[in-house]
Amino acid sequence: MPSNGKISLEELNRRLADASFSDEELARYFLVDEDRSGPFNPVLTLNPDTVSVPQTAEGTERSAALLNSANFIARLRRHFAFNARVGSGSYRGPILVSEGDSWFQYPFKLEDVIDDLMQDYAVFSLDAAGDTLANMFREAEYLDAIANTGASIFLFSGGGNDVVAGGNLAAHLFDFDPAKSPAAHLRPSFNLILDEAIGIYSKLVRQVAQKFPNVHIVCHGYDYARPANGPWIGKPMASKGITDPELQRAIARVMIDRFNERLGLLQSTSARLHYIDCRNTVPADEWFDELHPTNDGYKKVAKKFATVIEQLKPRTRDVDYRANKARAARATETSSARPAVRPSRAVPQSARPNEGPRGIALHIGLNAVDPAHYAGWAGPLNACEFDAQDMHEIATGLGYDATLLLTENATRENVAKGFKKAAQELKEGDIFFVSYSGHGGQVPDFNGDEEDGVDETWCLFDGQLIDDELYAFWSKFRPGVRVLVVSDSCHSGTVIRAVVPDATTDVAVVSSPLARAMPINIASRTFRQNRDFYSKLGSSLSNVEAQSVKRATDTPISCSVRLISGCQDNQVSLDGPGNGAFTAALISVWDHGRFSRDYAAFHAAILRKLPETQSPNHWMIGPKNPVFDAQSPFAI
Repeated sequence: MPSNGKISLEELNRRLADASFSDEELARYFLVDEDRSGPFNPVLTLNPDTVSVPQTAEGTERSAALLNSANFIARLRRHFAFNARVGSGSYRGPILVSEGDSWFQYPFKLEDVIDDLMQDYAVFSLDAAGDTLANMFREAEYLDAIANTGASIFLFSGGGNDVVAGGNLAAHLFDFDPAKSPAAHLRPSFNLILDEAIGIYSKLVRQVAQKFPNVHIVCHGYDYARPANGPWIGKPMASKGITDPELQRAIARVMIDRFNERLGLLQSTSARLHYIDCRNTVPADEWFDELHPTNDGYKKVAKKFATVIEQLKPRTRDVDYRANKARAARATETSSARPAVRPSRAVPQSARPNEGPRGIALHIGLNAVDPAHYAGWAGPLNACEFDAQDMHEIATGLGYDATLLLTENATRENVAKGFKKAAQELKEGDIFFVSYSGHGGQVPDFNGDEEDGVDETWCLFDGQLIDDELYAFWSKFRPGVRVLVVSDSCHSGTVIRAVVPDATTDVAVVSSPLARAMPINIASRTFRQNRDFYSKLGSSLSNVEAQSVKRATDTPISCSVRLISGCQDNQVSLDGPGNGAFTAALISVWDHGRFSRDYAAFHAAILRKLPETQSPNHWMIGPKNPVFDAQSPFAI
């Protein structure tokens, strides 16, 4: 050791490799380089008051190499601690794997959440300061770690970089305007960043749940960040003229609230995800910088994690010494060679655990309609019942409580009962999946909501169901419920809706004897024969419609409704011998559940399989649900 009381680089390397030196003892040898640090990515530099660095090219190179390996060294030290704990034979607690950002690993300078939890639990840490949500999901190191350690709980911390826009927050703020609320200072693009982040979160949760159905996933949404003239929040806000500290804090609260709200929504769709709300946990005087708590602040966050871990951990049991030694050996392998994941119990794509969200499904298929209502026309079709049966098979295979209504049973009353049952029973996080295969029709628009002067309909056995009626059904569902509508009928492009979006480009209509469209002359005769029925129905909906239009200005409906239809409003869907053309394409793309991308990709893949004259629509009404958007098709 140099005579001036400083230690050499060699001695610092030795102490870093010696697990008997605590992070608290090592912290004095490092400083945070504020200029080079990024959000949730602290960059360390050596403390010139405690470490002697030779003023030579070799000394500079050696010190840089040491600093560049800070994350690796911190991870290695944690692995030594994990192996020592589980290999001792005395540990009786749960095995945990952690993957996260600087809230889970702030190397040496701070005692973060995992540092605190490792005092009581065996945590195999994969955490790295600066690691991004996208990178953690892409690398998926946690899969090997969970398999090789036999962990029962997976701790995850990610999305912090996204909340502060990856260090580019100013691009997502409007200039200061005293007339604007704190929320109004955030551009719409900020929500897009959060939606993309929660989409990755959703995929990660499904990935872990499918491979390890008994593993609990615990995540958090951060506490309210503290703008303090720092490079990630305070200065970007000031660059937009937002300098008032109270307004800065208010905007930061909105940012954190929006991220937490999305995690809460994600939790409602997964039985194995446990979201910890850390807001108002860290006092104002326990922040190290704008984004990271002090040691005392982290202890308070860790306490919340410990409470959840205690609730989730398996029953206390004696842990066999040899089994723990094997765990430690496998964990050592995971930290280096990353062997293939050992076989584990799996669940079907999108299947739900018994205690997870609930799915109700209703599948409607009509190969004919009642001539008594449709002016002597039976409307024979070939494959609509097959379509409904195939969709019913998909739903039951994924764990839905599914009902099948075919031809004579597909009446207005029975369909309405199915909708009302789902609306009454489903709660936040649940899903209603309804499919319709049959003729599509049109009737005069009585409430003025249609630009083309007609309402689109489903031709049920004893009468048409108007799109306005569907909207009225959706308005009965609770907030947070997902509704998926698959409609293989003509004029079905916006059949779920009550308020018209921008008009789509005209597409040529196909003339085909197998088109699932009620002929114009039959539609006219049917309407004339049942004029009183449809007139009264239209009039009864007008008041409801007026209310719906007003709701659509703010929040259209409480649930989120997604339509994937066989064609646009000005097109026809084609029938076939085994399935309708749209349903056949959907089933082909679905590929027995092998399709694992999101709904937008699902719609695009179906579109590629159909002729230009039949363009499936993908349309949403109700509150935006980024979790629903990111899910694979039909996922409960």
